[in-house]
Amino acid sequence: MTCLNCGTEFSPTANYCFRCGQDTSITRMNTKQAVHQFFHAFTHTDRGFLHLIPKLVTKPGTVSREYNQGKRKSYFSPFTFILIIVAISTILVSSTNLMTIPYNPQTVPIVQSIGNFVNKHFNIMVFISIPLIAYFSSRFFSKSGMKFAEAVVLVSYTSGIRSIFFIILVVPMVLAFKAHYFLIIYSYLALFMFYYGWACCQYLGNYKILNFVKGILSVILSQLTVTILITVLIAVSIFINRFATN
Repeated sequence: MTCLNCGTEFSPTANYCFRCGQDTSITRMNTKQAVHQFFHAFTHTDRGFLHLIPKLVTKPGTVSREYNQGKRKSYFSPFTFILIIVAISTILVSSTNLMTIPYNPQTVPIVQSIGNFVNKHFNIMVFISIPLIAYFSSRFFSKSGMKFAEAVVLVSYTSGIRSIFFIILVVPMVLAFKAHYFLIIYSYLALFMFYYGWACCQYLGNYKILNFVKGILSVILSQLTVTILITVLIAVSIFINRFATN
């Protein structure tokens, strides 16, 4: 018998290919296997998508630490996880114009423009914030041995839960109470800051208040950096348009 993945011959009694590790029972793709693979990816007891979410709600730091330490087979990939969740949340935001700030004559035009930008590029906003939070975290916790790549895993997992919370609670609340847009969004951001600060303490196995504050500061500095970048980008765009019209 021959492995369909690498072409290596193996014994008919072998369960896995000794060269690449693929299951020897795998055959050419058919409808039954396609359905099985789809549900397997979400429900597998070892590393399933749905199995991961409850763990990240209660033990985000522990899951991230164990993944970084080499326990990869037990957990759904943080990068696949964040890609799936952000894709879903981006579709919701774009289809509902959720992040568009309600018109108000007293609203500063640049603020209105920032809201419109976020509404159109929600996925970009999330993906920019991940390396930024990871960078600040790796700097704040450098003495604790946290590397940038390790921080990216922690931020990807926690940002995924953040986006799930956004989908389940923030989206319906904003749609129902659009007049309280800023209160809802700021409360959502504040909740994530506390969640991330707690996740950092759990990751380090040290619940000192200073570690909690460092985690919160990592998110705050990231949000400020993103806001500044968007503001500069929009201001330059407005200047160029006015210059072109003149």
